[in-house]
Amino acid sequence: MAELFTDKFFPKTFEEFVGNTESVSFVRRWADAWNSGTNGKPLLFYGQTGNGKTCLALLVAKLSGWDLFELNASDLRSKDTIEKLAGAASQGSSLSGRRRLILLDEVDGLQARDRGGAGAILSILRESKNPVILTANDIYANQKLSPLRQSSELVQFKKINYLSIAKRLGEICEKESIPFDPEGLKELAKNSAGDLRSALLDLQALAGGVSAESVKLVGGRNRRENVFSVLQRIFRAKTFGEAQKARFESEVSQDLLEKWVEENIPVEFTKQEDLASGFDYLSKASVFSGRIFRRQNYVLMKYASDLSTAGVALSRNNDYHSWAKYQFPRMLRILSSNRAQRALKTGLCKKIGEQTHSSSKEVMAHDLAFIKMLFENKAMAPNLAAAFELDEKEIAFLLGTKPETKKVKTVFGEAQLLREKSIFEKRKALAGVEEKLLKQIEARKSETETQEEPEMQEPEEEGISKQTRLF
Repeated sequence: MAELFTDKFFPKTFEEFVGNTESVSFVRRWADAWNSGTNGKPLLFYGQTGNGKTCLALLVAKLSGWDLFELNASDLRSKDTIEKLAGAASQGSSLSGRRRLILLDEVDGLQARDRGGAGAILSILRESKNPVILTANDIYANQKLSPLRQSSELVQFKKINYLSIAKRLGEICEKESIPFDPEGLKELAKNSAGDLRSALLDLQALAGGVSAESVKLVGGRNRRENVFSVLQRIFRAKTFGEAQKARFESEVSQDLLEKWVEENIPVEFTKQEDLASGFDYLSKASVFSGRIFRRQNYVLMKYASDLSTAGVALSRNNDYHSWAKYQFPRMLRILSSNRAQRALKTGLCKKIGEQTHSSSKEVMAHDLAFIKMLFENKAMAPNLAAAFELDEKEIAFLLGTKPETKKVKTVFGEAQLLREKSIFEKRKALAGVEEKLLKQIEARKSETETQEEPEMQEPEEEGISKQTRLF
């Protein structure tokens, strides 16, 4: 079986590594420091797929004389797996006596349902005695990566210039005796969208000869771009088509992209007139979104999508060229951080609704604010907490404080006593009712036995009446 070009032409030296020269230089200095006895921070490589993140990590391990210990995204979801494998590898040297490079690949593959994987990785970053490199395509889309970003040195891998890719492809063509047309190679490099790995695979598919015509048969790469790149392309688009193309290539949904645009209009548009017109077009998009929801007419979606992207971009009167630090939508951050609080509130309303024979929605809309006011009364709070069977977290929510405060502990303790007293009274009342019932049953039993007992009659002698015997 023919060897893949991605493996066959894997770089043997740093000089053969294509693109991102600044990142390569930084990583070389980092590796030299480790070999000199100076432990550096873990590195987090991030950037588009195919830019050489994993390739550079493997090259560093090889040229530094380090053993490699690698885990990928599928291994990073279980705390136990990471602690057993990477935890041991992060301490000391390997059996050969050499350093280990801990490579945690595609950490942005961690899901919301992962079982403590992110926490275990963070422990490794803080405690490792060996060099650690993490890779990710997008380090901002996943909230779980926030502590990993803070504990690592960020190394960005930018899209590789198509001329650099074309030069490398030309060198390989000469080594493999593949006939090529320089313009065809450039077109092949452009179609790769900065992904050297995909360019190598396409070149191998065209090993019979590279020309402009053969490149058209391979076609371009329909690549999904991270939201930061898409935002910049949308905000700085000069035509409707440019903005629309950026939207189509976004990795996030249209609803989420609209929230990103809303958050970053003030970041990009620093002139007041552009800021106003941008939000004006966004409000028009919101009108169409409302109509879609009310009428269930999804034909209108194209208007909402175009107004919130191309409409916002082309509403500006000024061009902006300076770097803009785009922000994660605050609303999403708030919803994410308040998820537990919202679940607590829903459970609380459900408890109250069960006692008041109301739905949780009705309680949330009409009763909850009133109950909060009642909880301000020290005498009523324990009674309400006992009646609704509230726990410490629910009491703290109604009091607007934390569960560990003395105020909450006091109300909860008094509520517990009231519950115990109520249970005792109920049991006592039930015992009294039971005793009364038993007495009634005994009385009825006695009456029944008395009614059923036959009367004793004296036998009459033959021919002699009862009256005669009396005399």
